[in-house]
Amino acid sequence: METPRFVITIGRQFGSGGRELGRRLADLFQIPYYDKELIAEASKESGLDPECFEKADEQAPSTLMHALATSLMMGGGAMRSQGNALAGENIFKFQSDVIHEVARMGSCVIVGRCADYILRNEPLCISTFIYASEADRIARIMRCHGAQSPKEAIDMMRKIDKKRAAYYDFYTDKSWGAATSYDLCIDSSVLGIDRTAELLRSYTEQRIATAAAQPGRPEPEEPAR
Repeated sequence: METPRFVITIGRQFGSGGRELGRRLADLFQIPYYDKELIAEASKESGLDPECFEKADEQAPSTLMHALATSLMMGGGAMRSQGNALAGENIFKFQSDVIHEVARMGSCVIVGRCADYILRNEPLCISTFIYASEADRIARIMRCHGAQSPKEAIDMMRKIDKKRAAYYDFYTDKSWGAATSYDLCIDSSVLGIDRTAELLRSYTEQRIATAAAQPGRPEPEEPAR
């Protein structure tokens, strides 16, 4: 029996290990992993400079406009020449189109960027949200993200979580981090990254088996253009 195409999306608190978990899952299933790669592809599809998408990455419009204005005032090179293009083009739509495209290409893991909402019409989109204890998050941020003290790690954690929540809540009709917004919300501190990945693999395999057993599975709807 042919394995149905599936997508695992990962929302995550900063410092929870969501990216690491996504890579482990991609390795376990031997499927592509998408994170920053989506920015490069969206940039290529749109013809806009990659820096535009870096500035916009997981930022709500009000925060994005402040970042762009600051860059332009500081003489931000390519950003200066493309400020008008950004005002007329919807960066979120470019990235959404890329997310739809990679999902159509085959099974994959996608981290962040409202992928769970963008792919809500996919028959087998498994949406997850990863959180962790504050102690684990502080330790990971200091180890992996350059924070020099617990206080600095906490400041980074709060700032980035606030930005991600604003982005998610603006573009979706759901709430970032709320259990009702996802299929699974998991504390990565309890089992650690490896065993959490195994847990998610088991859950995904059960979802795949259930979908494969259903006769006449519907094809996903084409996204609105």
